[in-house]
Amino acid sequence: MKKNNLSSPVGGEKKSILNFDISFGGVSLSQKVIFAKDLSLMLKSGLVLSEAMEIIEEQSTGKMKKVSKGLLNSIRSGQTLSSSLGRYPKVFSLFFVNIVNAGELSGNLEKNLENIAEELRKENDLISKIKGALYYPVTVMIAAFFMGLAMAFLVLPKITPLFEGLKVKLPLSTRVLIWMSHQISAYGVWLFFGIIIFIYFIYWLVRKEFSKPFTNWILIKMPVIKTIVIKTNLARFCRILGSLLKSGISIDEATDIANKALSNYYYKKALTKISRHVSQGGKLSEGLEEFADLFPRITTRMIKVGEKSGNLDETLFYLADSYEAEVDNSTKSLATLIEPILLLIIGLTVAFLALSIITPIYQITGNIKT
Repeated sequence: MKKNNLSSPVGGEKKSILNFDISFGGVSLSQKVIFAKDLSLMLKSGLVLSEAMEIIEEQSTGKMKKVSKGLLNSIRSGQTLSSSLGRYPKVFSLFFVNIVNAGELSGNLEKNLENIAEELRKENDLISKIKGALYYPVTVMIAAFFMGLAMAFLVLPKITPLFEGLKVKLPLSTRVLIWMSHQISAYGVWLFFGIIIFIYFIYWLVRKEFSKPFTNWILIKMPVIKTIVIKTNLARFCRILGSLLKSGISIDEATDIANKALSNYYYKKALTKISRHVSQGGKLSEGLEEFADLFPRITTRMIKVGEKSGNLDETLFYLADSYEAEVDNSTKSLATLIEPILLLIIGLTVAFLALSIITPIYQITGNIKT
């Protein structure tokens, strides 16, 4: 199948130091939505690209302003919008750049920018729903963690000397509390920094490419979590592929770009083989059938129907909407499941502390009465 070279609009052009520095900065998804939508509206109103970019550069803020200024300078020097966007791979994805390039080649740049804005908005909504559903349990976990640190480092060292002076047999829970207090008193600073370093190490490890085969495997195998992960990846795959096909990009090129747009190691690995199968003339549905654990049968069958009817892009959008709705429901269910578990853990911790502190006091008062 013949390639249209949409995936490399920038060619072999070298990056300048300015562009390299800017690409490190993060631009939020909502800023990209506004960028694509505003640029589309201004081009529709009759402004030329350089004039539209001047207005965007003036109204942009933060890191997006630096990126917009770089884009404006590139366009003024005679570069196309897609090649200018391609200089910022950490800001504008292959999905974004290639749809813009397809719009430039077909003369539908305004429409393609509008489609980009709409699809990015839907992706942003999906991410916001997931974050919103997990906001409460995560907040409770963080609060409980810091409360535990405060108890361990501030309260326990002051309480345990009192119990050590009591001439009564202390219950097991109190003895455990005293032991913990001694450990904190002796190694408190090291424990505190050790916990912080451990958390940062886990965060760093999870984000590294070499750890993804392990961490992504856990995510797609863990009960409850795997449903959210699989359906989120399916929703992104269907929406990105549908948008690329709608913009006029060939199926083999679109599959390759969708592969690079996903972050899950196992979906990327599967799509590499599927993309190769499609580029050799095979059907997308046939390639998906080999990975039934990642692409459910209903997805494969509906894509096969879309291929036969010639409405594959519309079928993919329908699947994306369906999976996004399921992800929303699953995240709400997960939050509902996590909340009582967190409350139970906090309740047990409070009960342990209360018993450890109150039981010796009760024994002393009992001895005084007798």
